[in-house]
Amino acid sequence: MQNVLVIGGGPAGSLAAILLGRRGKDVTLVEQSRFPRDKVCGECLSATGIDVLTRHGLCHRLRLRGAIELTRSLFHASTGESCEIELPLPMLGISRSVLDAFLLDEARDAGARVMQPVRCEGVEPNDSGVTAVVRSLIDQSVQTIRADVALIADGKAKLLPEPPVPTGDFGIKAHFTDIDAPPNAIELFGVVGHYGGLSAVEGGRWNSSFSVPAERLKGAGGNLDRLFAEIVAENPALARRFAGATRCSEWHTSPLPRFGVARHWPANILPIGNAAAAIEPIGGEGIGLAMRSAELAVEWLMNGGASPHELRSKYDDLWRSRRLACRAVARLISSPTWAGHLVNLAGRDELFSQRAMEWMGKLGG
Repeated sequence: MQNVLVIGGGPAGSLAAILLGRRGKDVTLVEQSRFPRDKVCGECLSATGIDVLTRHGLCHRLRLRGAIELTRSLFHASTGESCEIELPLPMLGISRSVLDAFLLDEARDAGARVMQPVRCEGVEPNDSGVTAVVRSLIDQSVQTIRADVALIADGKAKLLPEPPVPTGDFGIKAHFTDIDAPPNAIELFGVVGHYGGLSAVEGGRWNSSFSVPAERLKGAGGNLDRLFAEIVAENPALARRFAGATRCSEWHTSPLPRFGVARHWPANILPIGNAAAAIEPIGGEGIGLAMRSAELAVEWLMNGGASPHELRSKYDDLWRSRRLACRAVARLISSPTWAGHLVNLAGRDELFSQRAMEWMGKLGG
């Protein structure tokens, strides 16, 4: 395996390109968006992600770009109950526009050939590897790329033979200034039937991102400011945080994926990041898991890539408990009936809160 195609330049794809490039592999990375670009995301880098970047000498340089250290978590039920839990290990608040551009630049520095803005329109296995068809989004020219292996890091698994079934939930996200909140905390708010989070990112801004059912988003008729005002009014703590806030970015929306690791992959095609599995975003683990999966895939390839079952097993270990824990917390915090009980229990039972943090992956890895 000498020639690798990476499809997608987000955290998983760029990190894979960095690691492969550093090992002397011929890497082509295809990314359809121009950078820097924003996207729906909680914009929190978990301890797992920090561990990955630290192992490869990247974390310090990312911190220099303004990442905010987050050391505690605050939970707020829609019925008014709140609690605070110290994070077992710090997280980092960093915007995707900064993080993704940083990692893609590092991939270039590691020797990856970056094609951008270029969209992959299909990838197929063949006797000698894979063949992909890509289209330039500048002049619409089409070319074929052949590689020994393709890493799918498109974030949605749309290029795999069996894309996941849509969940019916959407994410909405925007940046704000003048938020009345502690800058070293990641906060979770339950509202009526769903939830959202708030945390500081670089540049004196705050990222607010919420999971919203499709029906509620449709009912807003495209007016996301009105929808968000309704959401804010459903949680007293959220209303206090946004009393004097100013939105300083556009709204972004995107379907929220939620699926486990597939049992079968096409020959010579490996999913990484959210193309491999996607969990409830409530825990802020998505970016870290994406990069860890890329690290695992590269290690597997460099060790000969003999059995895909071995890599799938490592993916299962990475995602399984986090999927269950984050889904359970999401269902509870979204319920006006149960959210208050959850918050009160977490606030008074230290062992329960520590175990919950462990199940959600807050001990790194």
